[in-house]
Amino acid sequence: MGVKSYVLTRAANRLATLVALMIFSFFIFEIIPQALGIQLPFLFAGVSPQQVKNSLPQVVQATIKAYDLNGPIWARLGHFLLNMFTLNYGNSAYFKKPVIAVIGQYLPNTLVLGVAALATTSAISLVAGVVAGRSFIKSKRKTTDKAVSLTSIGLFFLPAIWISIILYVYFADQLHLFPINLADALNCLGTCHPTGLAFFARYLWAAFLPIVVVTVVGFGHRQQLIRNNLIEEYTSSSYSIYARARGLPDRTIFYKHALRNAMLPWLTQTGIDVAFLISGIFFVEYIFNFTGLGYASTIAAQNLDMPFLISTTFIFGAYILIVLFILDLLYARVDPRIRLGE
Repeated sequence: MGVKSYVLTRAANRLATLVALMIFSFFIFEIIPQALGIQLPFLFAGVSPQQVKNSLPQVVQATIKAYDLNGPIWARLGHFLLNMFTLNYGNSAYFKKPVIAVIGQYLPNTLVLGVAALATTSAISLVAGVVAGRSFIKSKRKTTDKAVSLTSIGLFFLPAIWISIILYVYFADQLHLFPINLADALNCLGTCHPTGLAFFARYLWAAFLPIVVVTVVGFGHRQQLIRNNLIEEYTSSSYSIYARARGLPDRTIFYKHALRNAMLPWLTQTGIDVAFLISGIFFVEYIFNFTGLGYASTIAAQNLDMPFLISTTFIFGAYILIVLFILDLLYARVDPRIRLGE
């Protein structure tokens, strides 16, 4: 299989997966609720039957027409998919404005948390993995390796929601060392309107605890991955044995040869984390009242905001599949056997 064929095959596979996801979502969000007797027009419009009786029948009729809620299933499915892939998401039933505008309002805060958490988890996992691997190889008692590994494994299995609640209640609600929400941090409870560096500092102040939570539970598996692969590459790989036979310095073998090759699986896992990290901060945003897309999605789910939930399902699905597609290409670049189908 050539490079072009490999790229086209992977792209078609990811696109087919996204279409299948949205077909599944169509049945979950529209067909099954309708079969259970739920009146979808009211949910999509965000109004109650009593409101319609009094003054809003035109709103429901416009909603039925906009989402094609009374047509044949296959026609509705085609309309549904067309709306998703053309970013025609309609209006949010809860936020009372276009879904795309709501996403544009809340997405930047989620990106800030995601990028910051990815940077911190990557740096800590890499440094801790190298330190633990070096200790295992060079230390007789391996004390540092045991301490680092037990800490990373223990933190990895801690529930993010549990840690979030403890940190929020203790540091924000009780000790008041951090703001109870992003809005209060940025307007000083209505007493200030910071700009420039002051705004940036207060923003980071509000983002600090959410970033800490995602970092604490997110670096452990990659730390163990780099540690284990580093030990294997240094002790067992043929090129390390050959380098030692040539009399190369130990630090050169460890950092230039073993570490470089041990980082390949770590980079792969980092790419996977990029794809799924955003879903891991949903409840963290909600608990800390950090108004990102996860916070908005949780509020929308509590209020059955169907247009918003459908659109975010598509957006997160597309985001994950695009990242995985890029990871396919990068991994094939590193290992030609993959793109050649070997």
